[in-house]
Amino acid sequence: MVVADGDVLAADPDPAGGGLSMTRWRRSLARLGGHTPAGRDTVVAAVLAVLGLGRIPLALLLNDGRLPSAGWVVATATVLSTLDFAAIALRRRTPLPALGGAVAVVLAATALPAAYWLTGIGVVVCAYTVATLLPRGQAVVALSVAAAAHAVGGIVSTALGGHLHLVATFWAYDGGAPASVVLISAGTFALPGLVGLYVQTTRAYAAELAARVGRLEEERELRAEAAAAQERARIARELHDVAAHDLSAIVVQAGAADRLVERDPAQARDALRAIRTQGRRTLTAMRQLVGIMRAGDTDVASLSTVDGLVTASRDLGMTVTVEVTGTVAPLSPAADIAAYRLVQEGLTNARQHAPGAAVSIAVVYRAAGVSVTVRNGRAEAPGTGGGGHGLVGMRERIRHCGGELRVGPADGGGWEIAARLPLARQESA
Repeated sequence: MVVADGDVLAADPDPAGGGLSMTRWRRSLARLGGHTPAGRDTVVAAVLAVLGLGRIPLALLLNDGRLPSAGWVVATATVLSTLDFAAIALRRRTPLPALGGAVAVVLAATALPAAYWLTGIGVVVCAYTVATLLPRGQAVVALSVAAAAHAVGGIVSTALGGHLHLVATFWAYDGGAPASVVLISAGTFALPGLVGLYVQTTRAYAAELAARVGRLEEERELRAEAAAAQERARIARELHDVAAHDLSAIVVQAGAADRLVERDPAQARDALRAIRTQGRRTLTAMRQLVGIMRAGDTDVASLSTVDGLVTASRDLGMTVTVEVTGTVAPLSPAADIAAYRLVQEGLTNARQHAPGAAVSIAVVYRAAGVSVTVRNGRAEAPGTGGGGHGLVGMRERIRHCGGELRVGPADGGGWEIAARLPLARQESA
């Protein structure tokens, strides 16, 4: 509305559009061109300016075609109100000039005998923006200077016969006591300034959290890559061990065949068949190990040697039981190593994450393959282990062997690691 020495000139319609939700409000702004924050500020300022201009005919309607004040006063008040709204449109692009301009508009408006009651809203909005966008120290200095200028201008305007009570930033005070003007000015800038500083702090905290999450994710990826490189080095050693063992056997058999080729051709043929079988097994093992290229340990191990792991775990005070059912059948070299590492990983996890819990190892041979399960009960004491990459490497190892891995909570509590691995294919002579 417009106030002229206490008289109401015009009513101010609600710019919020009734009960529009925030989503509908933003969509409406987007249709008007407010696709960016600065664009939305411009749209809001334009809407407020149009509403301000619309109050002149409304004032004429409510006062029987007459203006309560001189035409130049109403026109000047309208221009100053429009400039105040313009500061809102510029607040993100140039926060300090926008704040200074809004303060100047308010002080100029106090010289008029009439003013729109919304004049001064630009000061509040720009003060909030300065506190939100500028560094904390710079924002405090800027708001302090603006508040001092606002107070001095109000005191001077009062001395010259101005009308502070017609402007929103002076809280309807008539300017009788300079100390009150100073306190009111401080409150006018302190309240939006504190809100803006709080918003700035909240945004900075959220940004820091997002950055920290990004750094943690990057570190996790780096650790995973380092673990993968370490596993590749380990698998290379396994490849060497498998190849060295099998090729040595082939060399010995080839030497025997060379000595027997003339003296005992039948035995020489048997040696050559053994070389062919051994060569096929070696080639298969090498292909599987090269395909894994991730999980492994420095020693080539076998499911038949898990007794050493069990003994070592019992020596550490763990309760470990082993049950083997079915007819023992050979596994491929890669699958045999994978089964051994699964047992090793299961015992390690139980020792680190479930101290005092009993561990059971079950190996079941079937026609379709072998199942290896390591299950531990509930922990009797807090665990001491941290996150590692053993399960990651084991999962890839078993997958490249043609097996399946399942890791998760066990029935009745505790934890379970289980895998199904294929048996070795029988090579024909």
